Amino acid sequence: MPAVEITTDDILVFNPDLDPDQVEILIRDGLALARRAAPCIDQEEFLYPEAAEAVIRSAILRWAESGSGAITQESNTAGPWSFQQTFDTRSARRSLFWPSEVTELQRLCQTSGQGAFSIDTIPTNGACSHSPECSVRFGGLCSCGAVLNADRGALW
Repeated sequence: MPAVEITTDDILVFNPDLDPDQVEILIRDGLALARRAAPCIDQEEFLYPEAAEAVIRSAILRWAESGSGAITQESNTAGPWSFQQTFDTRSARRSLFWPSEVTELQRLCQTSGQGAFSIDTIPTNGACSHSPECSVRFGGLCSCGAVLNADRGALW
C-alpha cells in the first residue's frame, strides 16, 4: 500500500461541483506524475505523506478548476470613434505541477542535508604515533604520514 493516497472525496470536499469521474482521472494522473518526479512517495517508510498529499491535492484542484475560459470582445462607439477591446480568459494547460511543486516533492524525499564529508580509506590499528604538530594543525586528522610507514612516526 503506497504511503501517499488521495481519494475522490479528498478533492470533492473542496469543490463538490466537479464530476467524480473526472476527479478520479485527475487523481490518477496527478499521482503518476508525482511518482515520476519523486519516486519515494510510494515507499512505506516515506516520512511526509501528508505534505506530499497537500502538494498533489492543490495541483489537482488547480487543474480541475482551470476550465476552458473564453474570449470576450467589448466594443464602444462614440461619434466617429470606436474602440474595441478583447479579453482572453483562457488558461493554457501546461504541466500539472508547477516547478516549485516538483521541487517541493523532491525535497520531501531527501533524508539528510547536503554537506561536506570525508571517508578515511587508510586503516589504523590505534597504536600509531603522530607528530604533535599533526593533531594541533589539522584537528586530530593525520596528515603527517605516520599511517603510511607501519606506525613508526611521521614521515618527515
